[in-house]
Amino acid sequence: MRKILFCLMAILVSSNFYSQVNISATAGTATGTYTTLKGAFDAINAGTHQGAITISITANTTETATASLNASGGATSYTSVAIKPATGVTATISGDIASAPLVRIQGSNITLDGSNAASGTTRDLTLTNTSTTAPQVLTFIAASAAAANTNIMVKNLNIINGMNNSSALVMYDGAATPTGGFFNNVTIQNNAVKKAYMGIYLFAATAAGNGANTLVTGNDISASGADANRLGGIYVQGADGVTVSNNTLGNFETTNAEIKRGIWFATATVNSSIISNTITNLGYTGTGAGGASGITITSGSTGASAVANIMVSGNTISNFNSSGTGSLFTGIYAGGTLTTGMTIINNKINGVKNTNVSGYGAQGIYLSTTSLISNTLVANNIVSGVAGYGYATTGGVNDNGNGIVVAAGGGYKLYYNTVVMNVSQTVAGRPSALNITSGVTGAGGIDIRNNLFVNTQTQAGDRYAIYAGAASSVFSTINYNNFYSSGTNLGYIGGLAKATLADIQAGFGGNVNSLNVLPVFVSATDFHLSATGNAALDNKGTPVVEVTLDADGNIRNALTPDLGSFEFTAAVLAVNEAAKKNTVNVYPNPVVDYLYINNDSRIKDIEVYNVSGQRILSETINAEKGSVDLRRAAAGVYILKVNTEKGSQSLKIIKK
Repeated sequence: MRKILFCLMAILVSSNFYSQVNISATAGTATGTYTTLKGAFDAINAGTHQGAITISITANTTETATASLNASGGATSYTSVAIKPATGVTATISGDIASAPLVRIQGSNITLDGSNAASGTTRDLTLTNTSTTAPQVLTFIAASAAAANTNIMVKNLNIINGMNNSSALVMYDGAATPTGGFFNNVTIQNNAVKKAYMGIYLFAATAAGNGANTLVTGNDISASGADANRLGGIYVQGADGVTVSNNTLGNFETTNAEIKRGIWFATATVNSSIISNTITNLGYTGTGAGGASGITITSGSTGASAVANIMVSGNTISNFNSSGTGSLFTGIYAGGTLTTGMTIINNKINGVKNTNVSGYGAQGIYLSTTSLISNTLVANNIVSGVAGYGYATTGGVNDNGNGIVVAAGGGYKLYYNTVVMNVSQTVAGRPSALNITSGVTGAGGIDIRNNLFVNTQTQAGDRYAIYAGAASSVFSTINYNNFYSSGTNLGYIGGLAKATLADIQAGFGGNVNSLNVLPVFVSATDFHLSATGNAALDNKGTPVVEVTLDADGNIRNALTPDLGSFEFTAAVLAVNEAAKKNTVNVYPNPVVDYLYINNDSRIKDIEVYNVSGQRILSETINAEKGSVDLRRAAAGVYILKVNTEKGSQSLKIIKK
């Protein structure tokens, strides 16, 4: 009898020891233990476990074939399936599955959560397909709207391919030649994706609402070395309503002659957003047709809505290096056939450099839709450190570095951007902060206001603030901008260099309120305008209804906003300094009603600030004498700023 009991106990211990996957279910067979995830899925597919199903991973599993979960229907009957490691367990589900995924799911209400704690965020579960023959790791398949993957959560996983020649996490229709799958209410969050051709690949069939409420957020697709991803981080095609936010992407391999892309919204992607992602260290180290694009928008006009309606906001793109001859090497590319309705705002782009000695270029933002009415807003972006090797024969975008390039189409509004060309090219060329190419031909297609276009490069040859291969007729409005170049010439248009602001005004038209001033920035890497040294730039913009906040979220001055990405307040002289330098006379002071002002040079205008730095009044004088009505001002201390043709001076005044 003891021998029998001992054998039974040994069998039970052996069974528990080798059961890496435990199931609990609310219908059918309530519990089950399996040695592989495939075994657990096969039991669910057969209807053994039903209802709300929980799969607990208690140890590593080795899959010998794809673990495939069918959609609920027929023998397969579940309301939800949740897969999660047991409390405190760190586990790996692996398999050498050639030309197929490790895990395939056809169904809805599915959760894969890799954290081994309740509501945790640690990545304690790894899915890895170790095959080197076209491996995939996790695939969701739905070939019709009726069978769409809905209510899908994939979070806290390590997702690792055996080779970076195929994508790791895929949603599509499962066809050999895919035409797009069906999915909505999908969250892909806080996963680390490694060694993939495309890290996350979402291909939706074009249909209104297909892809709606899909959120790809907080994922890490930046592994380096042997685990580096190859071509792209996040790819979306055909979807209507995707948000890609707060992901970290970069460090892709650099030896294959390809255009590396951090985030790509491809054909027919509409009503979607790319927000607050960090994309770094993309490039190519060879001399072939390699390059990179941090964010690529090529939606076109064939989506569920003809207007793409794409938002690109708050992304940080930096440290791109290439020695290749690829046609695209840029921080943000927005183009495609008839792509319209794009907003590119509050992005920071720094350090896009091409060192190919044959003269291939680099661009911060590249605009190239074919639509003449693209309704594209480009505002509050900060672009710096863009440089090509240099090529002096032409000013083509493929030859030099350019901050912002408009290469085709129209309907562009460029407002409040700060573009600083502060990294020199290796040899002479024609780099520019803004380049309007000869590919732009539509009359009145570009509106350019309130920007800082600055070129402080030091290499020989021309270095422009603005370069136009296009005719001046392409501008609907060009005014209230600041153009500065450290070179001999400020700009270029009509086949001729333009040395001065007056030449810019004559050649480009407009610009009657534009400036030629070297801005003083907070530092070489912080492009907020310094409070000191920028009096000539203070409040020199004009309001535009489309942009009411600056890049920091501060409210723009409703009447006289500042140029560039950030509002600022110029420091006023201390009272004792004003007394030393002041040639402006004001009286009476203290004042009861009218304050009279005179000067030995023309007074352009005056501004009155309270002690909190808020401007309460401004008036144009345009004479050597003037007055200001302070009857409505409350009693107290104020700063009077007098802007003359020789500069600005500030004085303390007291209102009784």
